[in-house]
Amino acid sequence: MAKARFIKLGSIAAVILTIPAFGLHVFAAVQSTTVPTYQAAGDLDQWQRIDFRSAPLSVRKAGEIRVAIQTRGPSMLGLIRIPGSTASNFDTGRGHTVVDLINIGDGAKGYVEIVALEVLFTQSAPDQPFEVIALDSSQ
Repeated sequence: MAKARFIKLGSIAAVILTIPAFGLHVFAAVQSTTVPTYQAAGDLDQWQRIDFRSAPLSVRKAGEIRVAIQTRGPSMLGLIRIPGSTASNFDTGRGHTVVDLINIGDGAKGYVEIVALEVLFTQSAPDQPFEVIALDSSQ
């Protein structure tokens, strides 16, 4: 009977340990690269502009892009957008989240090149550091 409990608890522990790792696989390829770190502005009601020129050209000309937002400290809440496009909300929860953003334009006329992103925080600590990373759309 003790052996059966051990197996059951071991299986539960394996599942619990796998859940966080599953969410972090997206960031595994990003960790080795140098990513600029930004700080949340003190004013919660103003958009912050983030230079996005370092993203690969294939990502900057896409109709939809996927970005990761990472931070340390308390959860950050807010909106993120490609200038001129609609905003998407985000919550970094325990330190990271992934957001899909739609680029303006269309397949026939072409998409606008994404050279910047804009972030508006509704909740953050003063000067809290964060990173915005372009992800490959296949991830």
